[in-house]
Amino acid sequence: MLSNHRKKTIQIIGSLNIDLITRTPRLPHAGETLPATSFTYGSGGKGANQAVACARLSRSKTSSTATANSNFTSTSISTSTATQQDTEDNNDDNDTAEVHMVGCIGSDFFGRYILSQLTASGVNISGVRVIEGEKTGTAIVLVDEGSGENRILITRGANELCVISQMSLFHDESEETKRPDMIILQLEIPLETVVGIIKTAKEKGGGGGGGGVDILLNPAPAPPDGLPREVYDGLAHLIMNETEAATLSKDQYNDDPAENTNDMQDRCEIFHAKGVQNVIITLGSRGVYYSFRNYAEGWGEGGHVPVAAGVERVVDTTAAGDTFVGAYAVAVVNGASVVDAVKWANKASAKTVEREGSMEAIPWRDEVKGGFR
Repeated sequence: MLSNHRKKTIQIIGSLNIDLITRTPRLPHAGETLPATSFTYGSGGKGANQAVACARLSRSKTSSTATANSNFTSTSISTSTATQQDTEDNNDDNDTAEVHMVGCIGSDFFGRYILSQLTASGVNISGVRVIEGEKTGTAIVLVDEGSGENRILITRGANELCVISQMSLFHDESEETKRPDMIILQLEIPLETVVGIIKTAKEKGGGGGGGGVDILLNPAPAPPDGLPREVYDGLAHLIMNETEAATLSKDQYNDDPAENTNDMQDRCEIFHAKGVQNVIITLGSRGVYYSFRNYAEGWGEGGHVPVAAGVERVVDTTAAGDTFVGAYAVAVVNGASVVDAVKWANKASAKTVEREGSMEAIPWRDEVKGGFR
């Protein structure tokens, strides 16, 4: 039984946004005005989406008793740190991971709404800070209904105030027993905060070796000038799409994103040379390329995994990447190989793109066929 073992812990440190989503038959040209098909809003941000993906994909939907509406009416933001009673009531012995969100929201309606969605999915929100007088981050999402592709503009809001001095890598004072098994980071909070967290995790003995805190970095949005070398050195997992891979490797590999997978191993080698253990490049409709290195034993492997079969229609790709990250993380912390984790994450992402929306499109464990081992 899963309950006989210590439940794995995943800590996501990153952005929390409200998504303002407009769907249109096609995207307008410069200076053009078009009637849209619909407008909705929902919770998002890469940090929040990845936290929900980890939480939902570590438990069955039937094991979650909370609802978004009940949590929304009961969630309070009158204190500097969000309350957590709803999530504690939602724990289940068959969950494969505890998921903790760390980040910042504004003291507004959107912030309250995001917290309700997180707790409804089983995410621990005790690490979310409410910044009085600030606005919650926003994302303007334009969805092309013809292709399902999207364009996104982000205003950071309270996410800009996520500083390492106000965060902890551990959610309990007992570091040896409560340190997370994995920390997931993105680049929608200040870069200096991300770099500082990675440095601290390495000081705790992490970075893919020696029983410490492993880091999974999803470098989105990829900075045009790249990332400091220290970010890569000892990094356990690097997951990015092909555009981000091209941006971050352009100093050594100056071309457009690949049209096939033949040169993907060469790209991966650039990041391996900088000290990354596992490199994953998502290729949209062409699947995923993975490459990993065992530096201690001096061997590695790379390969291509096709897109998951059975996708009837691509409706919205907004949360596909975040779903992939969450599924991969859940699988890896529970002992899956990189290859099996990639295959399962592919299946989870395929389920996401068949649905409208961002966070609401992310599937639960029992909605993804097959396991990760």
